[in-house]
Amino acid sequence: MTYQKMNIEDILHDYERLRLSNNRTLQNRKNEIYALIPRIREIDAENSLSYITAAKMKLNNKSSKEISSIKQRNRERTAEKKRLLVENGFPEDYLEPIYTCSVCKDTGFIEQKRCKCFLNKIIDGLYLQSNLKNIFEKENFDTFSLDYYSKDIPSGQKDFSPYDNVKNILDRTHAIINKFETDPGCANILIYGETGLGKTFLTNCIAKELLDKGHSVFYLSSNELFEDILAGYIMNNNKSYTDLFNYIFNCELLIIDDLGTELTNNFVLSELFEIINKREITDKSTLISTNLSIKQLRDRYSERIMSRIVADYTVFNIYGDNIRYQKRKQAYNSPA
Repeated sequence: MTYQKMNIEDILHDYERLRLSNNRTLQNRKNEIYALIPRIREIDAENSLSYITAAKMKLNNKSSKEISSIKQRNRERTAEKKRLLVENGFPEDYLEPIYTCSVCKDTGFIEQKRCKCFLNKIIDGLYLQSNLKNIFEKENFDTFSLDYYSKDIPSGQKDFSPYDNVKNILDRTHAIINKFETDPGCANILIYGETGLGKTFLTNCIAKELLDKGHSVFYLSSNELFEDILAGYIMNNNKSYTDLFNYIFNCELLIIDDLGTELTNNFVLSELFEIINKREITDKSTLISTNLSIKQLRDRYSERIMSRIVADYTVFNIYGDNIRYQKRKQAYNSPA
């Protein structure tokens, strides 16, 4: 993934366009309702005038009793408006302001801090740059095939066939995803196994499923995480990575794909432990995939890190025959 600096002005313009679009929709609704139920137009006009009157009275230090009387009458008219909408087959909030994000009201900010939706727009931009969204459309649970996994139990090595093992992993993965809404820290997962067994495919399935449900997911290869973002931000003081650095710790699910492909050193060990520790403390989930065995991981990343992962993560070991080789063989043997 190539990290171009996201144009914040473009994102702010997107919010402006979104607000304008929602305002147009609301105005069209008002025109529709005013023509159908003229009394609602009268109510809106009366309420608007009374708000101005109440504001003037407050400035002129009029009694709170008079102001309260005006507010009470507004509430009565608003109740009448909702009743008229429902009686005519509309939701009672049909004429309320429309917000795509009700948290920040489509401004992108909450008390001068960027809203979660703002950060998601940054990540969406990165996914579009990297073509990941197209990959997620191709690699998802609907396209995940068990046909590449043998139903024969490996001699003297495993208790289950590769087929039954992956089928069980899929069942447990679906259970984790279903639980994610109420327990966002439940998806701490380590997926390990040899190359070409579907680890990244399964990771893409999980990412797409949670993205489709509206959760914030940040997908990075190990190289991208340590050698691009963290090294760029921490060691090279590259401020264009500030949002990405913060998102590593704040997104609901962080995916670190292909752990072990990076150049492992003390910096990587320190930052990996920091990520695992901080995200666990804040009840955020982390998914790690790797071609390394548990022993290789322990030798490479220290007992301190691996003890946390083994103790607190759901560990999936995928085994079987290399799927890439199977696909090549099928393509070679297929008639032209």
